[in-house]
Amino acid sequence: MLCFVIPRNEVLGEALYTLASGIIRRRSRTLSLTALSTLATLEHTGRRRLTDLAVAEEIAQPSMTSLVTQLERLGLAERRRDRVDARVVLVEITHAGRQLLRKRRRAGAEALTELIDKLDEQDAAELNAALPALLRLVDVVASS
Repeated sequence: MLCFVIPRNEVLGEALYTLASGIIRRRSRTLSLTALSTLATLEHTGRRRLTDLAVAEEIAQPSMTSLVTQLERLGLAERRRDRVDARVVLVEITHAGRQLLRKRRRAGAEALTELIDKLDEQDAAELNAALPALLRLVDVVASS
């Protein structure tokens, strides 16, 4: 009988992915994941050309144009002319867009906290013991 052992990192990766997916499914649906990702990209990288945003989010430029128009109507992003080259239009996140992302992150953290609160003390303690490694993992994601 053949027995295959699944590496622990793979099991951990699957567990974290399933957990993240579950939290994402519970989110408010007022904006698409692509819209939220676009706002997060703008928050992280600063103003960008529409074509650069489309590449970063892996969608066609016409789709990004529609998405940015939607974000503008909602007051979450705005288009501005480049100061150096007035022919270039840059997309920038607004204060309201930053607030929305902060609110969404807080809601996601609260959802995870509620799940952690359902664990017994031993499991919660083990998760807390893993916190330094999880924070380093967050740093790896943020720097890539």
